[in-house]
Amino acid sequence: MEGSTFTNVPFGRSTPTRVQYVYDTMLFSGPVAITEVQFRLDGGTTAPNKVVDCEMSMSTLPSALVALSTDFAQNRGADEATVLSRQLLTLPSQSIGAMPNGYLAPITLTTPFVYDPAQGGLVLEIVVHGQPPGAYVLDATFVCNSPLVPIGPTSCLQSNSLPLGVESATTQVLWGRPWVARAFDAVPGSVVVLALGTQETGSWAGLNLPQDLGVLGASGCFVSIDAAAVYYDIAPPDGSVTFPFFIPNNPNVLGEWLRFQAATFDAAANALGLVTSQAQKVQVCGWEPVGRVWSNGITLASGTREMGVAAVIQVTAQ
Repeated sequence: MEGSTFTNVPFGRSTPTRVQYVYDTMLFSGPVAITEVQFRLDGGTTAPNKVVDCEMSMSTLPSALVALSTDFAQNRGADEATVLSRQLLTLPSQSIGAMPNGYLAPITLTTPFVYDPAQGGLVLEIVVHGQPPGAYVLDATFVCNSPLVPIGPTSCLQSNSLPLGVESATTQVLWGRPWVARAFDAVPGSVVVLALGTQETGSWAGLNLPQDLGVLGASGCFVSIDAAAVYYDIAPPDGSVTFPFFIPNNPNVLGEWLRFQAATFDAAANALGLVTSQAQKVQVCGWEPVGRVWSNGITLASGTREMGVAAVIQVTAQ
């Protein structure tokens, strides 16, 4: 899969550069001995070979990824080891760009690094002491979009002849960031309910999802998710109600689905006096469980911290 951004750190800045790329424990299945590292150029790009004065070290991150420090020293574990001794490293050329590009030739570590993800994330620190001018743009991760996926049957009509709608008002649903759900086209002054659920099929509270409410007098209305949590508000004159939430600051929620459905009490709409929207779901698609701290120059004690950003790499492990 192509990364969602690109980076010229550390090989394309034409100056000495330090970067710590950090990869969370969830990206590894167990202890490994890392013997090689491979980078890849950003999709569609090419580059001539480039010689850089470079060294690399690895260690285990002594804190959780979300606590990544701007202080380089605070991110180095007690097991820090130089895995590539300082040398003039020739970065390989690539004359034909693909989407995504293949991985470049492996960089064999002078000292393999024994890494146990149970002890923390992996820190790959790269120090470029010097490099000539010229771009060398690596593929990198960042963020993504979270498209809506409809669940179950469509909405039923309210007394204003409009279906009740619900959507994610947040395009990029990221852990550690706010998320807003929005119900719209509700009858002004009506009570609007938002339910969050964990399932969209099967049995729940005596219902078989999606459950047709026609037998109760609400023809065309369905309960399409379980109501694990319920919130409500009063619809303003424009009929739009927002429900703000905060996604836990934990990379383990990456990939989780948020299921939600709106409903409103509308006595004039049907015999039951209840109208439901079509349910929706949206996936937590970022940040990727990575981060970096970097500086333009190698003498500074601290650098710029960026969550979700790291070069896409492949490691050879034993």
